[in-house]
Amino acid sequence: MKTILVTGAAGGVAARVRPYLRERYNLRLLDLREACDLAANETAIVGDIADRDAVLRAAQGADAILHLACAYSLDIDFEATLDANYRAQLYLLDAAREHGIGRFVFASSHHVLGQHRVDGFAGDHASIAPDGFYALSKVFGEAACALYAHRHGIKTMSIRIGSATDTIGDGRRQHIWVSGRDLAQLIRVGLEHADVSNEVVYGVSRCAAPFFDNARATELGYVPQDSAQDNLSPAFVAREAMPASEGPDFVGGPYVPKPLIVRTPQ
Repeated sequence: MKTILVTGAAGGVAARVRPYLRERYNLRLLDLREACDLAANETAIVGDIADRDAVLRAAQGADAILHLACAYSLDIDFEATLDANYRAQLYLLDAAREHGIGRFVFASSHHVLGQHRVDGFAGDHASIAPDGFYALSKVFGEAACALYAHRHGIKTMSIRIGSATDTIGDGRRQHIWVSGRDLAQLIRVGLEHADVSNEVVYGVSRCAAPFFDNARATELGYVPQDSAQDNLSPAFVAREAMPASEGPDFVGGPYVPKPLIVRTPQ
């Protein structure tokens, strides 16, 4: 089994994909707190991805990196994203370069396109339109992957994840939902497919009237197994009934109505 360094390994997305990934890989789980429910081929490492030395130690001997960790919230300010979302991105990519790690899968987000309106949305072909400072950092992360892919030959895949929840709460998210099983399949494509170079794909399952065609993922062999329609919450709210604060008319939903906060560094 190859060894994969997983950042953000104690978080919700990691919890959904780990059961599928550990069937195929040894997982080295890096987070600020220890990951729970470890399998025999999982090792927990407590460390900070904003600490370059800690990242270099954690990455040594790994065959690939799956970068799930980030700082995010609806109203996050720019300063709060700098360490976890900018510096750590470069520390991890540079650790891959230094240790000769040839694969890097990055958890990006559909929020990089969040300010586009749902009506008339161009999907896979839409231009970048981040809906906040969290989304802006994901744009940076994708660009950093491109830098290291072209300059150092690291095979990178940025997955613009939709709504990675157990059930779907509203009519916007039902067009961008992804199951843990399908997201893990996409991650495996990024870790293994021979044709991966510097890819951007979408983390979505089978959705009615999907926001994204996900053409490149399909070309790379992705076949989603799970359907959004089968995973609606009992409290599901149709898009036309959603309040304006939830941003039903925008791809990024509730991030769009929130004001941008720029604070002076302390």
